[in-house]
Amino acid sequence: MASQTMDKYTLPAGKSKHEFSVPHVKGLRVCVSTKNKTFMQRYTFAGKKHCVVLGRYPDMDLIEAISKVQANDQKIAQGINPNQSKEEGHSQDVLFRHFTQNIYLPAVKPHKKSYSDDESRIRIHLIPVLGKKKLSDITSAELSQLLANKQQEEKLSNATVNRIRALLSSIFNLAIDHDLILINPVSRVKKFKENNQIERYLTEGELKRLVDVLTQPSQFDIQNLRIVSIVKFLLLTGVRKREAMDIQWSDVNLATGEWLLKQNKSGKARRISLSKDALGILQRLPKIGTYIFANPLTQKPYADIRKTFEKIMKAADIDQIRIHDLRHNFASLAVNSGESLYVVQRLLGHASPQTTQRYAHLQQSTLRDASEKIAHVISSQAT
Repeated sequence: MASQTMDKYTLPAGKSKHEFSVPHVKGLRVCVSTKNKTFMQRYTFAGKKHCVVLGRYPDMDLIEAISKVQANDQKIAQGINPNQSKEEGHSQDVLFRHFTQNIYLPAVKPHKKSYSDDESRIRIHLIPVLGKKKLSDITSAELSQLLANKQQEEKLSNATVNRIRALLSSIFNLAIDHDLILINPVSRVKKFKENNQIERYLTEGELKRLVDVLTQPSQFDIQNLRIVSIVKFLLLTGVRKREAMDIQWSDVNLATGEWLLKQNKSGKARRISLSKDALGILQRLPKIGTYIFANPLTQKPYADIRKTFEKIMKAADIDQIRIHDLRHNFASLAVNSGESLYVVQRLLGHASPQTTQRYAHLQQSTLRDASEKIAHVISSQAT
C-alpha cells in the first residue's frame, strides 16, 4: 500500500526537482528529484521555520516517515527542536564555511577553469556573510538579500552579482549530492537583469589613438610590454582574454600561424588562423617558459591585466571600455568589412549562430550603405 502511494510522486514534466505535501500528515514532504525520493519534515520551532531530513525511499517507507514525523511532533510539544537534538557532527550541522573550503573547492579545482574566481568570490563575498551558518539553515530570502546588498551597497554590476548567484547554486547543488540538504535555496532567488546587447565599439579616431599608444608605449610611460602585446593580440584576433593569456608555445605553429585553441568557453577545441600581424607579435616575444604571454617574474599567465589595460586606454583617451569590448570591436570590424555572420561566427568561435546574431544590426548598416551606393549609380543616369 505504501509503495503504491509512493508511485504517485513523480516529477512534473520539465522539472528536475519537486516537493510534494503528504495529505493528512502536517509537515511531511516527499522531495522528488531525477535521482531519488527523500522524506523531509517542515515545522516551526520558537518562531523559526526548520526543515529536517527523515530518510530516503525505499530505505525508509511512507509508514516509517509518518511515524518519524509523529515522534518529532512529540519532541516539539516538549520544547525540543528535532533538528538540534541530533548528535554533533551530523550532516544537518555542516557549516557553509566548512563545506565550501573542505568539500566544494577541492571537488571543482581539478576541472573548473574558473576555480580561482570561485575561490575569491567565496572568500570575499560569501564567507563573511554565510560562513558560520549551517547549510540547512540558509534560506532563499537570506540569499536574495545578500545579492541585493552586493548590487546596491557594494555597487557590483548585475552581471557580477549573477556570477555570485551561479556560484551559490553550484555550491548548494553539490550539497544536495552529498545528502546535506534537499532543496537548492538559490532556485527561488531571481537573477538580476543584464543588458547583454550593449556592445562598445571603438570609433575610427579611438582606434587610431589606441594603435599609436600600443606602437609607442614608452612615450606614454607604459612599461609592461608583455601586457601591451596581449592587448595588441586581443585587438587583432577577437579571442577572449583568458584564451590569449593562457596560450602556450606548443599550441602555435610559428611557421604557418595555425593556433590550436584547446581550452575555450564552448569546451571544444578549435583551430585559429592568425593574421601576419598577430603572428608577428608572437614571433617577436622571447621564450621565457611554457606560456607565450607569461609574467616574467612567475613564468605563469598573468592573473589580471586590468591595471595596465586601463593605463593604456587612459593614454589613448578612451573612456568606458572593457577588455572584452575588444572582442566586440573585432566583430564590428569584420561585419563592416563585408564578412557574413557565418564567417564572424567562425572567427569568434561561437558555438551557436544566435550568439553572433547580436552583430546583425552592423551588417544591416553595411548593406544599407551598399544599397544607397547602388541607388546613387542608378539615379545618376537620369537625364
